[in-house]
Amino acid sequence: MFNNVLSVALGLLGVVTTMAAATTADGSVTSAAVTEGWVSPHDLKLEETARVSLLPFPQRVEWMSGALDVQGREPRLVGDVDELLHTALEDYQADRVQGNGFFTVECRLQPDAFPADKAEEGYRLRTDLNGVKLTAVTRIGLLRGMQTLCQMLATGAGKLPFCNIEDWPAFRYRGYMQDCGRNFRSVERLKKELALAAQLKVNLFHWHLTDYPAWHIECKCYPQLNAPQHRTRDKHDTYSYEQIREVFAFAAQRGITIIPELDMPGHSAYFDRAFGFKMHSPKGMKIVGELLDEFCREIPADICPIVHFGADEVRIPNAAQFVDFVTKKLLSHGRTPMQWASNRDLPVGEHSIEQRWGEGADMVAKSIRPERIKRKAFDSTMGYTNLLDPAILVRRYFFMRPCGSAKGDDKKLGTIMCIWPDGKVDNKEYIPGMCTMWPGMMAMAERAWKGGGADGDHFPLEMPAADTVPGRAYALFELRMQALRKAQFAGEPFPVWPESGISWTIIGPVKNGNVENMRRNVIDGRIDGVDMRQAHCANLYFRTRPDTGYLGLFPGMRAGHTIWAVTTIHADKSGKQKFMIGFDAPARSNRRWTGIPKKNAWSQTGARVWLNGMELQNPRTYRLAGQKSHPGNAWNFEQPLDPEEVWWMLEPIEIELSQGENTFVFELPYVGEHHSWGVSLIPVRE
Repeated sequence: MFNNVLSVALGLLGVVTTMAAATTADGSVTSAAVTEGWVSPHDLKLEETARVSLLPFPQRVEWMSGALDVQGREPRLVGDVDELLHTALEDYQADRVQGNGFFTVECRLQPDAFPADKAEEGYRLRTDLNGVKLTAVTRIGLLRGMQTLCQMLATGAGKLPFCNIEDWPAFRYRGYMQDCGRNFRSVERLKKELALAAQLKVNLFHWHLTDYPAWHIECKCYPQLNAPQHRTRDKHDTYSYEQIREVFAFAAQRGITIIPELDMPGHSAYFDRAFGFKMHSPKGMKIVGELLDEFCREIPADICPIVHFGADEVRIPNAAQFVDFVTKKLLSHGRTPMQWASNRDLPVGEHSIEQRWGEGADMVAKSIRPERIKRKAFDSTMGYTNLLDPAILVRRYFFMRPCGSAKGDDKKLGTIMCIWPDGKVDNKEYIPGMCTMWPGMMAMAERAWKGGGADGDHFPLEMPAADTVPGRAYALFELRMQALRKAQFAGEPFPVWPESGISWTIIGPVKNGNVENMRRNVIDGRIDGVDMRQAHCANLYFRTRPDTGYLGLFPGMRAGHTIWAVTTIHADKSGKQKFMIGFDAPARSNRRWTGIPKKNAWSQTGARVWLNGMELQNPRTYRLAGQKSHPGNAWNFEQPLDPEEVWWMLEPIEIELSQGENTFVFELPYVGEHHSWGVSLIPVRE
C-alpha cells in the first residue's frame, strides 16, 4: 500500500517499522528536517562500538581489545582517596550485592594533568589488566572519573573494557531546579534525587524554597511566616535550618552546588497574609532585609556562595529600588545575587547572575544567542518540564545548545532544567514522572557536558530520519538512556521509551467538511495526489498550546481541520504487543487540555485508530472517563492532576498484531488552543 523506504529493527518480537516517502501533489518527494550542518560532538562509531553505556559520553575515548573481568569483585581504592570517592562508590553500591574479590582503582592528583580551562572537573581514566587508574588535577575531577567508572560497572555485565578516557565538561554548570515552594518535598526525597543526579555528573541544584503557598524556611525573627493559617499548601511542612544545612552537606559530598531561591517580591502571597502589607512596601522591605540577614547567618557563604531572589513575574512601582536593596544586602553577606531574566521580570541588578527563561513560537529565535549574553548567565529556555510531552522535552535538550554556544566561558555558565509542577500535587512521588525529570535530566546532562558545535533547534519539531547523522546520534543516545534507566535508575518513574525507527506519512490537514471522503481513501491506501509529508520518530507534534508558543509541524493551523498519520509496523510473528499511545498532554502548569477519553474512545477530540483496515476501540478502562477537560487556564490549581490525565503515567496498551506488515491509521482532528495536537505510538521494549 505504501512505498516502504525505512525498515529498522525494534527488537521486541522482531518488530520493525516501515514508512512511505512523503510526496507532494506534483509528485516531488519532500524531506524531513534539514540535517545538513549538524555534526555529533563525538565520532558515532566510538559510541556504536562501546561495550558500556556512558552518559554523558566522554569528550575523548579510545576503546582497546580486551576487558577486565570484575564479576563478583569490588573496587579497592588506593592513592589520593577521600570521602568524595567513597561516597560515589557507596551510592552506586547501595542496592547491590557485595562481592568477595577486589580489583584496584588507583586515584592520583596530578597538578599538570589538564590545562586551566579543563582542570576543575577534568579526569583521565584508564583500564587494563592491572585495574583502573584515575588521574585529575582536583578532587572533583577524581569524583567525575569515579562516576564514569560506576556507569561502566553498572552497564558492563561484569566486564570493564580496556580503554583510555580523557574527559571534561563543556559548561561549568549542569543543573536542575525543584519547586519546593509550591509543593514541599521531603529531605529524604531530595537526597535521593541528588544522589541519582550526581551519577550523571550534574553539579548544580537550584532549590526553589518559597512561592505563593508558603515560606517553607524556618523563620526565627518572624515565626508567623511559618504559621499554618498563612499557608495554602503543605501547611505543616517547614525546612529547619539544620535540615537545609544537611541537604547542602549531602550535595557537597557529591560535587553538587546548591543555589537556594527566596522568591521576592513576586510569588509572595504568603507574606501579604502574614503581615497585611506588600513585600515591596517600606515596612515590607525592612522585613525582607531581616529575613535575608537571618538566612545568611544560618547558611554561611562558604557552602552557599549564590543566593537567588527571584524577582520574576511581577510589576512594582519601586522596582529599581527593591532590586538595589536586595542585591546590596546579599553582597554585604558575601553572596552573589541571582535573578530570573525575561521581559516579565524586574530589572537585573548590576552584580546579579541572570537566569534566562521563556518559550516562543520560533525556538531558534528564542534560544539564547551568544552575542546577547553580556553578564554571567544560566540558560533555562530549553523547555520547562511541566509543559510538553516527555519526548519533545528530551529532544529539545539533546539538540539545543546551552547559551547558544558550543561551550561555556566566564559568562555562559551552563543550563538549569526547571521542574515546575505549579498546581497542587497530593502524591509528591508523581512529580518526577509527570514532569519527565530523569529522561530530561539525562538529555540536559549529555548536552551541557558534551557541548556541541552545531545548532539543532529545529529537530525537536521535525525529527531527522534514522539514516542521517543527527538521527543516528539520537537513536544511540536513546539506547544509552535506556541502559542507565535499568542499571542506575530502576524504580524511578521514567516516562520515555525509544522512539527512533518509527516513520510516518502525514496526510492533510483538510477542512472537516471533507473528512469522510478522505478517510475512505486513506484507509484504502488511495492517496495519490493529496498533500503528504514524511515525519520521523514515534511522537508527532502538529500544534502545541499557546503557552508553549504553538510549536509543531503546523504552527499556524486553526480548529476545524483533520490530519491522518499512517505508519506500518512489521511483526515476525502474530501476537500481542505493548504500545504507549497518547493524543494530548495536560499542561502540568495551567491544567489546560482536552480531557480523559470517554468509554472506548481514544480522546475527547474525536481521534480514531484503524489497524489493517479495521477500526480499533480504546481498550483502557478509565475511572474518570469523559472528565477533566480544561479549555481555559487554571494557574496554581488546587485540584491535583489524576494519573489518568497523564497518558505516559499509565500502563502500556496491548494490541494484537498479525505476522508481517501491520498498518496503523490515526485520524486526528484539531479542536482548539487547549489541544496539544499530535499523536504518540511507541512500541514498548522490555
